Amino acid sequence: MILTYIAGAVGTGLAFYELGADSKLALTILTIAYAVVMGVLSWVRHVLTWREDAARLDAADQPTPFFQWEVGFANGAFAAAGLLAVVFDWGVGAMAAVVLGYAMDLLQAALLNGRRYFSGQSRTPARPWGSFAGNGAGHHGRRRRLLGAV
Repeated sequence: MILTYIAGAVGTGLAFYELGADSKLALTILTIAYAVVMGVLSWVRHVLTWREDAARLDAADQPTPFFQWEVGFANGAFAAAGLLAVVFDWGVGAMAAVVLGYAMDLLQAALLNGRRYFSGQSRTPARPWGSFAGNGAGHHGRRRRLLGAV
């Protein structure tokens, strides 16, 4: 999970660094770090290590990995779309669509965690703050706790 944060933060930083000099390069860097690398890391977490993922969600007793796999497949889809957009040079429009789509997904996850916190469903402060911080770094926050149980 930490690797996901690092990939998002480094990619976003490098993209802003390149933004004035070469906008397409900046968006390419952001697409690779934000959608591709983070998407793959999140796919691994949700699909290949779904039991640990469920335990972090306090849902270790769920009968199937359906939720984790569904979330992982979404992450993998953004990763694949971003990779294709970069490798086949589909242009800034395609890369922007991938990054914007992934950002909207992460924002909705952050809002969901905020709603759960403020409605009393989950009073662990790490959930909403981890979700919002993760969204800033590109993290798929609805399924992670940044700080662990508080």
